Amino acid sequence: MKPNNQTGILQFLGSFIDIVVHATEDKQRITNSVLSTLEISHPNKFEEIEYEGHWGNKILRLTAEIKKNGAQSLIRKILESLSFMDKKNLLDNLEKYIDAKGNLHLRLDKQKMCKNKIFLSDTEGVKIKFRINKNRIILYKKRGKVDDEIYFLYRRLVLSCEK
Repeated sequence: MKPNNQTGILQFLGSFIDIVVHATEDKQRITNSVLSTLEISHPNKFEEIEYEGHWGNKILRLTAEIKKNGAQSLIRKILESLSFMDKKNLLDNLEKYIDAKGNLHLRLDKQKMCKNKIFLSDTEGVKIKFRINKNRIILYKKRGKVDDEIYFLYRRLVLSCEK
């Protein structure tokens, strides 16, 4: 089994998109903007869950799964589109974006996405989780901790995605 040249041994099993849409926002505009900006051509239909906000307002949560090959393309699209400052922030705080299982969690600015721009965000925005194939990393691991290897693989991936 040969590692993928694009992402090395860091392979994604899939990704999950999670969007919160408030009553004052246009669901169709947001979903269309997310799909077109991130260049997602064949997504599974967004699943919808409706909640009631603190003041009785309607809140809609939209989720969709992107399969393996789509996740590989999606991470490259996001990383290649980030500004220098966003990439620096991501690299400087990378451990905050990686969970205990080695998955990468990114939050993107929903309002900027409606203007066809990709920026990291600290607010709810558009959340994307990338699930990795940890077995592949273990298979190619020579020494040291797997978690450290995952961290360095993500760093290498971010650095490789220059505009």
